[in-house]
Formats: sequence, C-alpha cells, structure tokens
Amino acid sequence: MTDDIDRKSRAPQTSGGANGLFLGRALWLAAHRYIGFVAGAVFVLLGLSGSLLAFRVEIDEFLNKDLFTPTHYALGGERASVDRIIAASRAAAPEGSAPVWMHFPKGDGGYFDVIYSAREPEGRTKIYQIVVDPITAAVKGARLIVDDGNHFAEPLTVLLVHLHSALLLGENGATFVGFVGLFLLVSLATGVYLWWPRNGRWRQALQIKRGASAERLILDLHKTTGVYVLAVFAVIIFSGLYLTFSAQMIALVDFFSPVHTHHLENAKSVSADGRPSIGAEAAVAAVDQLFPDGKVMSLSLPVAPEGAFVVGKRADDEVNVSEPHRMAAVDRYSGQILAIEDPHRFTAGEKFLEWQFPLHSGEAFGDLGRAVIALLGVAPALLYITGLTRWLQKRRARASGAGGRS
Repeated sequence: MTDDIDRKSRAPQTSGGANGLFLGRALWLAAHRYIGFVAGAVFVLLGLSGSLLAFRVEIDEFLNKDLFTPTHYALGGERASVDRIIAASRAAAPEGSAPVWMHFPKGDGGYFDVIYSAREPEGRTKIYQIVVDPITAAVKGARLIVDDGNHFAEPLTVLLVHLHSALLLGENGATFVGFVGLFLLVSLATGVYLWWPRNGRWRQALQIKRGASAERLILDLHKTTGVYVLAVFAVIIFSGLYLTFSAQMIALVDFFSPVHTHHLENAKSVSADGRPSIGAEAAVAAVDQLFPDGKVMSLSLPVAPEGAFVVGKRADDEVNVSEPHRMAAVDRYSGQILAIEDPHRFTAGEKFLEWQFPLHSGEAFGDLGRAVIALLGVAPALLYITGLTRWLQKRRARASGAGGRS
C-alpha cells in the first residue's frame, strides 16, 4: 500500500484501459485495507499468543517451579513401572475421573504426567494433570489444566492455546479463526500486488528511505515488514489452516497423494474371554521391541473394554519434537500389535502433513526456529499499527485538503 498507488488509483485518466487498470488497483487497495482492519486485528492476537506458545513448555515450567522441580531421575536409579506410576496417580485424581493419557520424562530430571478426564454432570469436560516422580512414583502435584466451561481457570499456557486456536470460543471460535486465516492469505496476495514495483525500482521497494517524512516512514515500515515476513507468514497461516480444518485439508492432500487416517483410532482389542489386561508396562515393552531405536514419549490408555494401548515412540530423525508421529496400537489382552504409524513409511502426502505442526510452532528447526516464530509473532501488531496509522494520516490529509478548498 503506497502513496503512489493511492494517488494513481484516484487520479483522473483519459485512457479507458488506464481507467480500468487504476480502478482495479483501487479495488485491490480497498480489499487489502478492510481485510486488514478486521482479520488483521485477530491476527494481532494470534501472533502475540503464538509468540508465547513457541516456548510454552519452558514458560509453564517457570511459572510452576514447585510442580516441575527436577526429579530423582537426575540422580540415577531404575524407572518405576508405568503401571506403578498410574496406580500412584490415582490417589491424587479427582473422583469420577479416568486416566486417558501419559507423557513420559523427556530427559534426566524429567517427570511423568498422567492426564485424567472427567465429565461434569452439567456436561462440561475437565482435564487434570497428575505429575509423578519417575523413580519413587511419588505424586509431585496435581492441577486442573482444561475446563471447557471456564478457560480462565486453566494454566496460562493452556489458556493461550485456547485463545490462539479458538479465541476462547470453542468450536465456533476455531471455525472463525480458520476463516480469518483464509482472508489473511487473500490479504497477503493483495499486499504483494500493491507493493510490486512495476517501475523496476526493486531496491527502493525493499528498503526504508532515510531522512523521509513521518508519513513515508510509516508507509515504508508497513510495506517492508510485510514483504520480508511474507513467505514465513504464508507457511504459518497455511499450517494453521491445516490444524483448524484438518479433515478438509487431509481430503485435499489425499487428492494428490494418499493419506491413510484413523487406523490407530480404529484399532480394537480382541474380546478378553476372561483374560486380564497385560498392563501398560507390557504394552510399552511390546513397542520397544517393535521399534528398538528412539524414545518413548506418550501412552494413550484404553477406557472401553475393547480399547487398545497406543504407544508413541519418537524416532531420532522425526521432525515432530513435542509429540511423536511414530506410534503403535497394542491389544490390551494379547499384547499383539494392531496397527502402526511410522513416518518412515509415510506417503508424500502424509509426510507433507507431518511437517505442518512443526512448521507452525517452529520446532522443525529447533530452538532457533521457535525463536523466529516468537519474534515474528510481533510482526502482525507492527503491520496493524502502521497500516492503521497510515490510513488515519491519509484521512486527516484529505479532510485538511477539503477544508482548505471550501
């Protein structure tokens, strides 16, 4: 959005073709402006919350030092069995809740956290986290982490997740955020069209003019910031669309390359016939035998009698760091492997989708990638402030000009 563009779009023309050209540019300018006013305001919230979420684990541990102090794991010793960890966590779990998920220690000084889900009489779902020492199986603490009826009762980082993904408005909010993402892609396209230097002055288009007026400085800040973050923003917005509209995006990708979904979720344990469950530790051992390399990071616990254990064991070369994509479903009675999800066997389409969350969070490129995401999260606010300021400057200039002619 430049002064030249704005002036040319309003200037009278003698050529019909030129009139059409500049009328078209005026429409692009209007689209860029008004999408920016509405979708851009939401983008500011998403960007700032995303900046913090890039380091959500570290922030959560810093704010809850009593809960996440280093454990005896750092001193050595044999890890307690997973079944013992679960049994210990039950003592601290709220009445009526059931264990559904576990995260394993990420390293020395780490901890188990066992996730419990409870359905309230009024229909609200509450999720609790029980933190357990991996050596002694002592419960270190417990807390509510998700309350779909009151997000402000949640820890800060979880609140930020719900703000970032759905503006604290549940499924309707998530859908709204998804459509905002679609409009933001349109805004990026209109911004590129308006910025494109048709006179060949690329250097001028890519830099901030020295010694310029305040008006020109605001304009240059807006357009150069937009240009330099364009590619990264396009990737972040697209990956966000996948995280919001997963089913639709999977169907789209499947059109070009097969995407196999739900095989883990559909895995069912064979009828017990009086047999007891093999236990969580045996399920983990079965997956350790299946995948000798890597690190066990998660365990989904069966709730229904026909449910299966799902063990996540991250491969050393996986692009996902926080949650593994290499998983296996284990029959809870026989210990047989029912289904496998392995990134090494992914189709091109599945590999493409595997990259979306790591790109969105920055973890695909380690701590540097997360730092870039955290830094770029401020850019939407800068674009919004400079865009709004430039619009107000032009409004004042037009009002002043009209007053001088009256």
